[in-house]
Amino acid sequence: MPLPSRHIIYNEIYQKESKEYKNYLLLLGYADETCQSRYLYLKEFFSHLEDIGIYQLHHITAVEIANFYEYVQNRKSQRTGSILNRKTVYDIMRCVQMYLGYALHLGKIKINPASHLKFNYPDEEVNRIIFSQEQIKELYQVTEDLQEKAILHIAYGCGLRVNEVSQLNKEDLRLTENLVIVQKGKNSKRRLVPVNDTISNELRAFLELQEEQKSKAVFHNSKGGRMQEWTLNKLLKKIIKRTDFGKGFTQEELNKIGIHSLRHSIATHLLEKGMPLEQVQLFLGHSHIESTEIYTHITQNQLNELLSE
Repeated sequence: MPLPSRHIIYNEIYQKESKEYKNYLLLLGYADETCQSRYLYLKEFFSHLEDIGIYQLHHITAVEIANFYEYVQNRKSQRTGSILNRKTVYDIMRCVQMYLGYALHLGKIKINPASHLKFNYPDEEVNRIIFSQEQIKELYQVTEDLQEKAILHIAYGCGLRVNEVSQLNKEDLRLTENLVIVQKGKNSKRRLVPVNDTISNELRAFLELQEEQKSKAVFHNSKGGRMQEWTLNKLLKKIIKRTDFGKGFTQEELNKIGIHSLRHSIATHLLEKGMPLEQVQLFLGHSHIESTEIYTHITQNQLNELLSE
């Protein structure tokens, strides 16, 4: 459990917001310790705002958030007396970002000043490749057949894990209902993934080409068997190499790319477009919301640019 906060807030609005947000997190099912930590992190943020003369939520801008980020990166821990570790800095900034998203959702603010900011999780491999929305469009443009496009639809459009793509059966595509069923996701969890009309129609066209295939699998290898995970990843790399951006990848970068990169990308894009974290959690099939938070990162350069303006 974190030490009691040394930060005192005097503004009644900030006092109320801190307590209400803690109760909101408890209702979402976060652990008591997590709720208490984020309550204290939010109090620290509000205390910082008071110190610089910001007393209203709608006066908070991305510049104040960037300045606060610089502040926490240089502040010392109450417990150890050393500079805060990267994990704690990340937790504080993610708390601020999530709170502002919550405030926007409830109409407390009209614009979320942190909506475009993403913070790198320190334990995550920083070099993980996430495709931009323009790169995803280019991937679709260079597909050579319906199977390649169908794999993009399932892995990106539906956000399935590579093993879920491999294990998908024809009966799991309920296209008249615009649904894809993941029968056994992680921890054997079943989930329903909605698809739009375009994806549904193109998947239906792909299945019609396979009517002679006796296998129940959706995707087949060259021998007619179920396409395995390594084959799916290999096929994705072939598609990438046809794109202009893919030609610039080193072999080392290509080695890090797989079907899961498409899942990372759709999660990131949904959050960028404003989908609430809880809905992205359901879409991805995460048991814990903390697993979904890993897709909400930002580079140090973006914040440095804000600070230099």
